[in-house]
Amino acid sequence: MSCCGKKREEIRQRRTISVPPAPPPPAPAQPRAPVVFKGAGSYLVTGEHSRDVYHFSQEQPEQWIDPEDVQGLLSTGFFQARS
Repeated sequence: MSCCGKKREEIRQRRTISVPPAPPPPAPAQPRAPVVFKGAGSYLVTGEHSRDVYHFSQEQPEQWIDPEDVQGLLSTGFFQARS
């Protein structure tokens, strides 16, 4: 193998790295509460307490949200708590 061939092979070997798998996300600190979107179209809202961003749509009207955010969403009239 020529000099250039050796260098290319060394470069290829240096580019290969091994990355450990990412750990699973932590479980929520408290149970989530189901809320159903009753509006039309899509609705993007930030929870008052948790600051989590929730995206509701006709295709995905139900979300499990932080229980501290439920009352704020229900007060808009666009949501209903699911029992």
